[in-house]
Amino acid sequence: MVKTIKLFAYLSEQVSPEVSLELPEQIDKEIILSAMSHAYPLFKGEIKTCNVAINQQFVIDESYFSHDVAEIALIPPVSGG
Repeated sequence: MVKTIKLFAYLSEQVSPEVSLELPEQIDKEIILSAMSHAYPLFKGEIKTCNVAINQQFVIDESYFSHDVAEIALIPPVSGG
């Protein structure tokens, strides 16, 4: 199933604000990060450090069925000051 993934911070600037990827029926954080790393190998190191939000909730090890997912976002680590 093709899903749109929103990118933020420098990934949004370097790649695109949104990308579309073919994802399996059951997805989790690692599957999303792996698919993104495969699609954008130049950014593999940066992608692997991203937080993933599904339906506006950060995920760690939860899995979802693609048809239940309205939104996926990759959020690189940020620092404040």
